[in-house]
Amino acid sequence: MDLDEMLTAPPDVAAWQLADAELLSLIPELSLRMRQLEALRVRLMHQVDQRCVAEQVGASSPGNWLAGAATMTPGQANKIVKLGRELPKHPEVAAAFDAGETDYDQIRVIIELLNKVPDPDAPARSDDNVATDSDSDSDGENVFDIVGTDATRSEACAHYLLYAARTEDSTTLARRAKALELILNGDKKKADSENAELNEFHASPGLGGRVHLKGHLDAASGEALLTALSALSKPRPGADNRDGQTSKDQRTPAQRRADALTHIVRSYLDSGQAPTEGGERPHINVFVDADNLAATTDQYNHDHHERGHQQRGRRRGPAWMPWLGPISLDLAAQISCDADITPITMDCDGNPLDVGRTTRLIPRKLRRALNSRDCGCAFPGCGRPAAWTEGHHIQHWSNGGPTNLSNLVLLCRFHHTTIHRGDWTVTISKDDGHPWFTPPTWIDPRRQPVPAHNRRNQLPFAA
Repeated sequence: MDLDEMLTAPPDVAAWQLADAELLSLIPELSLRMRQLEALRVRLMHQVDQRCVAEQVGASSPGNWLAGAATMTPGQANKIVKLGRELPKHPEVAAAFDAGETDYDQIRVIIELLNKVPDPDAPARSDDNVATDSDSDSDGENVFDIVGTDATRSEACAHYLLYAARTEDSTTLARRAKALELILNGDKKKADSENAELNEFHASPGLGGRVHLKGHLDAASGEALLTALSALSKPRPGADNRDGQTSKDQRTPAQRRADALTHIVRSYLDSGQAPTEGGERPHINVFVDADNLAATTDQYNHDHHERGHQQRGRRRGPAWMPWLGPISLDLAAQISCDADITPITMDCDGNPLDVGRTTRLIPRKLRRALNSRDCGCAFPGCGRPAAWTEGHHIQHWSNGGPTNLSNLVLLCRFHHTTIHRGDWTVTISKDDGHPWFTPPTWIDPRRQPVPAHNRRNQLPFAA
C-alpha cells in the first residue's frame, strides 16, 4: 500500500501490519506531504484574505474565520494569515515552502528575519562582514559566498537560511537568524529580546490555592534564570529496593524546573540577604494552633478533636499563610520541621494575650552536626548537598519529639514530602546512631530497612 492509498482513508490504515522497511520509508514521505499541505493551506488562506471571502460570510477577519473553521486559537490563525501576506514578497522562500523543503516554523523564522533586513535593495558587497565563523556552513562559505555578490541583502539572507534549514530545526535556525540580524543591524536598533524594559513577571494566587506564574525576560535575564535552573533541574535517581538499584526520575522536565525554582527562592530567603518587609526579613509564615499541629502525628489528640473539643475563635481555618490563606495541617507540619517558632498565647476568642520569644527549632550547632553525620539528603539514592536539605523531626516536636541528633534527619524537599506522605518511614538505629529507611510494601514486601545514602554499603540491621 502506498501513501496515496493510505491518505484516502487514514483511519482504516492497519499500521501494525506494515513491515519495518515500509514504516521507515512512509514516515519521511508523510512528513514531506504534511509540509506541502501546510504550505497549501497558507496559499489558500491568502486567497481568502485577498478576496475578502471571510468578511462576505460574516467573519470579522480571515483569522477569525480560520480559527472557527479549523478549531484553532485566534493567535495561530492570524499567524497563518500574516505568513500568507508576506510570502509573495519572497518567491524563493515561498517555492521552498511549497516544495516541502522547509516546514511551517522554519518559514516563519526566515520571514521574520527578512522583515528586519536593512536596505533590501542595496547590493551586497564582498567586504560586508555579514557572517562570522560561527555562521558559516561546513565548507566555510558565508551568506554572500553562497549566492554571489550580485544578490540583494534580502535574497542573500533568504538563500543562506534556506540552505541552513536543510539540516537544522526551527529552534537552531532561529538562533542563526538572530545572529545574522545582529550582524546586519549592529547597534543601530536594540532588539526586543535584549530590552529589559519590556520584562514582565506575574505571580497571582489562584482560587484553588495555587500560584500561577507568567512572564517573559530579556536575553540576559533569561540566560541567568536558565543557568540557575539547569544545575538544579537535572533528573534525580531514586532507590527502588534494598539492593541499591536505582530508577529513573519520574518527574517531568516541567516539574523538575518547578522544584528548581522553589529551591532558588528558598535559598535566597534562607540567606538573610532579602530586604526587610514589615520590620523583619521575609520568609514563609504559617499560623497554626499547637494542638492541631500535634494532631497530625498523634492519633489520641486527633480523636480528641474529632469528639468536638475544638477551640473557639478560629476564623481562618486550622492553618493559614498570609498570602495564600488556609493550608492543610500536613503542609504546616512539614514546614514546621525546620523553622523559627514564635509562641503566641490566645484567649478563647482568638485574641493574642502574649507573644513569646522567637527561637530556632534546630540550632546552628546542631545543624552542623546533622550535616556532618548525614552529608546531605539521607534518603536512599539521593544524596543532594546538605545546603539543599531541611531538618526533619522523626517524632514531631509538637508531639513531644526532642530536637536532637537521635530524632533528626536531613532530607531534600522532595524526600521530606515523601516521608511526610507516610509511604516510607525513617528511624535512627540504636546500633549505629544513623538513619535507616523502611520502604513501603509495594517496593519491598519484607520492608527491610535501607541505610542512609551516605552509608549505602552498610548491611541491613535486624528490624
